[in-house]
Amino acid sequence: MKRKVLFIFAIVVVIVLATLAMTKPDRAAHYEAVKAMALKTVDHELSKNPQTAEYAAIGTAKALNMIDEYLQRNLLVYEHTFYSSGVLIYNDRFIPISVGVFNKVYLTVGEEDVKRVVEIPDPF
Repeated sequence: MKRKVLFIFAIVVVIVLATLAMTKPDRAAHYEAVKAMALKTVDHELSKNPQTAEYAAIGTAKALNMIDEYLQRNLLVYEHTFYSSGVLIYNDRFIPISVGVFNKVYLTVGEEDVKRVVEIPDPF
């Protein structure tokens, strides 16, 4: 009886590990997740200030270009056996920013962390 349970457990573990290996997200998934979070933060910051609310759409469009350029140069994605991880180069430091498993990317930084990095210029 114990051998049967152990055998079934081993089969389940092998299936889970094989699924992990086949469904780890690629660089594009990490890139899109990080970009979406950064844009959301920038848009939120621009919209909450009444002085910059009028310029939020312009600022967000400009920020999109800046974020795209920055991420193209500074986002590294490492493919491990069962998962992938994203690292951002910022001020000559490597900051772990995302982890991907089961075709899903989870960010390891929050909106507050991005606010500290992204300084929203005052248009006036």
